[in-house]
Amino acid sequence: MATVESFRKLLKSLINCSKVIGVEIWTAPGKLLPASYFLFSQVLVYYISTVYTVRKYSGDTLRMMKVLITLGTTVQLSIKWWIGHAKANEVQIITNEIEVDLLGRFENGSAEADQLKHRTGRIVWLLFRVSTISMTCASVGFGLYPLFVYMINGAVMPLFMFELQYIDLNTTTGYVMNLVFLVNIVILATVGAILSDFMFFMNSMYAIANADIFIVHMHELEIMLNERNPEEKLQSNLRDQWIMCMSDHQQTTSFLSLMEDIYGFFSLVQVVMGVITLCDGMLLVALTDWYPSYCFLLAMFTQMSIYFVIGHFVELKIHDMYDKVISMPWYKLPPKEQKEFGLLMCRQQRVTTFTACGLMTMNFEAYMSVLRALYQFFVMLMQYVA
Repeated sequence: MATVESFRKLLKSLINCSKVIGVEIWTAPGKLLPASYFLFSQVLVYYISTVYTVRKYSGDTLRMMKVLITLGTTVQLSIKWWIGHAKANEVQIITNEIEVDLLGRFENGSAEADQLKHRTGRIVWLLFRVSTISMTCASVGFGLYPLFVYMINGAVMPLFMFELQYIDLNTTTGYVMNLVFLVNIVILATVGAILSDFMFFMNSMYAIANADIFIVHMHELEIMLNERNPEEKLQSNLRDQWIMCMSDHQQTTSFLSLMEDIYGFFSLVQVVMGVITLCDGMLLVALTDWYPSYCFLLAMFTQMSIYFVIGHFVELKIHDMYDKVISMPWYKLPPKEQKEFGLLMCRQQRVTTFTACGLMTMNFEAYMSVLRALYQFFVMLMQYVA
């Protein structure tokens, strides 16, 4: 039960994060709670303040770009928050499939399948710790920017460049009120980023684990078929193994379809907002020496890259499933199982993988296309600056 208990312990941490940002997927799916209204009010104030600041400095292009560099992150987190509410039931189904159908079903499975589950559990916990620590450190580092500027230049700087309406930053009271609001926004954004991004990482890893277990069971079936005398009657253990393989395949494809339904628009928003923020950041790097632009560039580039990398690994595992199916000695199966194998082949032809709402596949090829577009933008920018 170590793997199931480990997953439940991890789920408790995710539930605590969901309570902070008011999107309680597992405890109150789809319901708006006091924390939900609190976060919504904070985000609404941010959007109003951003519009107010952009209009106030409409003649200062660089100031407007500094204000808008946070917009991409806020938009994507806001949309992810709404997706969490809208897709709460689907997320619960995936969570149940991981706990019951994957971890619980093979509690006394083969040694290789058990090893796969434990390895996936260790990787998931490592990803959770790395994402939590890295995002927290990045937020703390960015939050110390005003202190850093004050120690170096003796200048008082706000944490973000947008201004709250009716609050004068030139007064001590106004600056403190602005700082408290912005620190609160940073904390909520950090918790939301940890929850949303890690859930994508975790579900992707368990999708890969599902496919790996299917491949392991298909390999065991292939060994049994090669050792079986074709003239002998089909043994019950071989039939059970075949049923298990079909069940694994159905579970894996169903899991991937659910993930595509949940994370399709999720990934599209991540890519679009990431590209917009990166372009804004590159402009600021080329035209100014503003320190936060480097932080936003690094954070957004890393985040977007991880989505493409994980999507590529999932696609590779789907290809491994296909290779295992077509290499199967299906002709050694009895007639009934051969017909069922034909149905399995038909389903395998309908490839299910991660896409950005069907507009692009989240793999290395699409990633290189995005990087080429960003590189061309950077080259044109440097030519303009020169």
